[in-house]
Amino acid sequence: MSLARKLALLVAVPLVAVVGFAALALVTSVGQAVDSGRLADEVALARTAGVLTRDLHRERLASLAMLQNPPTDDQRAEFRRLSGETDAHAAGYRVRRAELSAVPAHFAEVLARIDTALEDLPGLREQVLSGEHANLSAITFRYRIIAADLATFRERVSAGAPAELTGDLRAAAQLSRITEYIGLQQIAVLRAAADPYLTPAMNDEVQSARAGVVDAAYAFSQGAPPAWRGWYDRARVGENGTAVQLMDDSVARTQPGQKVTLDTAAWTTAMNAHLDRLGAVEQRVDDAVVASVEDYRDAQLLRTVIQAGAVVATLAAAVAIAIWLGAPMIRGLRQLRGAAHSAAYESLPAAVFALRKRNSLGKATPKEYADAAGDAVVVRGTDEIAQVGKAVNELNHSAIHLAAQQAAMRDQVDSMFVALARRAERLTSALISQVDLTERGEQDPDRLAALFTLDHLATRMRRTNNSLLILGGEGSARVRKEPMSCHDVLKAAVSQIARYQQVDVHSEIDQQNLDLVVAAEMTDHLAHLFAELIDNATAFSAPNARVAVVAAPSGNGAVVTVTDKGLGLTPEKLAAARARLADPDQDFGAVRAMGLAVVGRIASWYGIDIEIGSAPRQGTVVKVGLPARVFTRRTDFDWFHGQAKAAAPSTIATAPSPSSAPSAGADQRDSAKISGVMTAFARGIGAHRTANGKPDRPTPDLVERS
Repeated sequence: MSLARKLALLVAVPLVAVVGFAALALVTSVGQAVDSGRLADEVALARTAGVLTRDLHRERLASLAMLQNPPTDDQRAEFRRLSGETDAHAAGYRVRRAELSAVPAHFAEVLARIDTALEDLPGLREQVLSGEHANLSAITFRYRIIAADLATFRERVSAGAPAELTGDLRAAAQLSRITEYIGLQQIAVLRAAADPYLTPAMNDEVQSARAGVVDAAYAFSQGAPPAWRGWYDRARVGENGTAVQLMDDSVARTQPGQKVTLDTAAWTTAMNAHLDRLGAVEQRVDDAVVASVEDYRDAQLLRTVIQAGAVVATLAAAVAIAIWLGAPMIRGLRQLRGAAHSAAYESLPAAVFALRKRNSLGKATPKEYADAAGDAVVVRGTDEIAQVGKAVNELNHSAIHLAAQQAAMRDQVDSMFVALARRAERLTSALISQVDLTERGEQDPDRLAALFTLDHLATRMRRTNNSLLILGGEGSARVRKEPMSCHDVLKAAVSQIARYQQVDVHSEIDQQNLDLVVAAEMTDHLAHLFAELIDNATAFSAPNARVAVVAAPSGNGAVVTVTDKGLGLTPEKLAAARARLADPDQDFGAVRAMGLAVVGRIASWYGIDIEIGSAPRQGTVVKVGLPARVFTRRTDFDWFHGQAKAAAPSTIATAPSPSSAPSAGADQRDSAKISGVMTAFARGIGAHRTANGKPDRPTPDLVERS
């Protein structure tokens, strides 16, 4: 049987079974079961919230009695007793609240307000008991807010319920609203009866509570089952209900400005009894809602279990067929996958990475190197899997062959760079030597200035030659014998650029630690690195803009900052520059962007950290972190013999150049020579050149001439 038929038979049965049963039935049933379980927890919490609402009303009523008149000991004891009952039910509420596996967004904010209000209850009660800073309106309002949030939570539970349960949940919430509005009416009437006359505001509060009762009762009657409406109607009738109705009508007939004539004790007794009967109805309704939700949850769970069983049976049949037909094929595919994965992510990247080194091929040709790498996949058989394995081997061989060809081409290009740079270096050295000879015997200021210009151009040509050597993986054969101060290295770097007049150099290292100098074997490469960075900064700055170069100590090393106010870099160009610095060996555009490639290679040789920060039209800041290995101390160097002394290790490391770094060239001139040349220049021709308006000559580049 061909691989195509095996795959078709292997995929067809599980696809039909899983998609047909699981996707259409099981997923829906599981979701409904989970939702019904969560709804059951929410309804249980809502029932506890209803009990807590009634407790808060009784506590609020007791606080009203204490705040309207000086409280008695019995009233205080009664308030504490009611507070204890509220706390007990609040503890049950918190337990139910913690059992919620997830809090839906439509009432998460309400629950958060309720949690905060319950935490603030002890402080509210303390105000009631002490009477200090207790305002009757503020106290009752805070109780009202808590009760309103509890009622709001009960209403919002129905938002996530299925259609068959939504009506019952809304009716239960409206019944809770009825009891809350009746409680507000009771409090409002008691407050109105305590005043000398009925104020318009108090009358509005009483009428608002009565209207709330009517609206909530109408909403309840519209959505509640007939049995629930019967429970509610029976709770309203009777001798006690008649007394409440009569007193309520008496208060309703009282006009603003008149005294409310009411037996407050009888009103309180009748209203409490009325609320107790409504509370019993609310409890029965909540129990019925909880039972309905639990029945719905159980039905959903049973349906889910049945559908899951059918899905499992179908999947079992599909798995059996798949194992019977697909085990050998799967085994071969797994072996092929493992071998291809190993080749793609391990052996092939390792082989390509090894080719990044220079002369990595040795004497082998690219084809010989690729053949020696061997096959990535062991091929067995002649079926489609074996054919794929052969194709993977061919791809692996072609990739390694191509990488080897590129490595060979890169080695040839590097050799060409080195050969051209060596030849140009000899010519440049000869040119500089000839210019030096001419300078020594020249007295005419104009011609001497022209010779100095040629000297500077030759110095810049030498930097270009050294850049080619570095790109080719080599350095100058000459090695400097003496270390230099950080300031001299930076000045040497400035002398190698075209627009040296724009650069300001400041070295805090030489000011704070005169004994700290740059190791001799690293001075030339560091001067070259900074010359490239400073040259780039001046090239993208306005002719009159200044470029600041500051060297500051940092731990056992130093940080050199190059700051310009030029054009800056766009985010894309900044990312490209950082990538070129991070991986200079893979910079195939090194000749087009020689500066950054050279900087990256020198930095990799000596472990130098370079950070570039830039923004369009805001300039660029380059921070160069020099490690301790770059520096040595003057006391560790024998200036008479020009060699390092054998001394005890200091706090500043004096490690030699890394083995990966080629020998640095001696591209700095002797400091004494510079001082003499500059002094003679200032005395003999400085005034003449200033009068002619010609630019100052560049500072010599501190090169030791061979």
